[in-house]
Amino acid sequence: MGLHRYAGHRRIHVLVGAIVAVLLVAAITGVVVLRHAASSGFTADVARRTNPTRSAPGSGLSALGSFQLSSASPTAAPSRSAQPRRSGPAVPATSPPGSMPGWKLVYSQDFNGSGLPADWGAYSGQPGGDPNGRWSPANVSVSGGALRLLATASATGGVMFSGNPQTYGMYLVRMKGDYEPGLQISDIALLWPQKSVWPPEIDFFEDTGGTRSAYAATVHPGPNGDNSHQVHVSVSSNATQWHTYGVQWTPSSITFTIDGHPAGAPVSNSGLPAWPNIPMNLALQSQNLSGAQPSQSIETMTVDWVAEYAMS
Repeated sequence: MGLHRYAGHRRIHVLVGAIVAVLLVAAITGVVVLRHAASSGFTADVARRTNPTRSAPGSGLSALGSFQLSSASPTAAPSRSAQPRRSGPAVPATSPPGSMPGWKLVYSQDFNGSGLPADWGAYSGQPGGDPNGRWSPANVSVSGGALRLLATASATGGVMFSGNPQTYGMYLVRMKGDYEPGLQISDIALLWPQKSVWPPEIDFFEDTGGTRSAYAATVHPGPNGDNSHQVHVSVSSNATQWHTYGVQWTPSSITFTIDGHPAGAPVSNSGLPAWPNIPMNLALQSQNLSGAQPSQSIETMTVDWVAEYAMS
């Protein structure tokens, strides 16, 4: 779960399995303990030790068993500012694009049903020691051709797609957040390891809520248990409007995109101690970062469609 530097970085160091320590850090130097237990979806138990930070998903559905994650503060990480957008493939607003040069469409979902599609699971769990956050399946719904993550005074929503884990690929998510002045409910789109290994992790959208005028993208390159080499890209964008956020992940580079155009310079594998090279799953989530709670149910993230591509 990565974060940016424009409001402070919250990064989570993660303890995975019964004995394996894995670290997971977030912006604003938060510290999180997160447990995903086997049930009808994902279960998280998060404990904050310093400032608020967001939690991350587990690495599988209930059939994969349970594990525990824990976090500590990261070492200094390089940050890259967004550069002017360059030309890129056109991204339609109303439906996922098909295969394109270099990328073969392997999965798409437009959420036209009345419930979560096959191989999608909703987060569930009470964060331990964190009065600000909780994930509840009740805060995830599908209606009107969209996936909707809600927030109430007691919980937010999150989901993971585990039907097509892959190493390398392109991911696109058409989404928007709500305008929430006075609140700090973060929206996040990320790739999370299929197995109980962390890092790697790739966050291709993560904001801090509120007016949603900027977001960050982050690569956690690893190796397992080492979160000291994060690379961040900060992007100015009105995330309360519809945009298509994406990531192009290859053996040599990771490029973040917005509406089909690169957002910042590609992240190269040159000089890094490791590179994300294991199967990952797509996850979408919201989490409250502060004590301020919504007075009524609000829709923090609305997702029109998602698409997953393999390298071709």
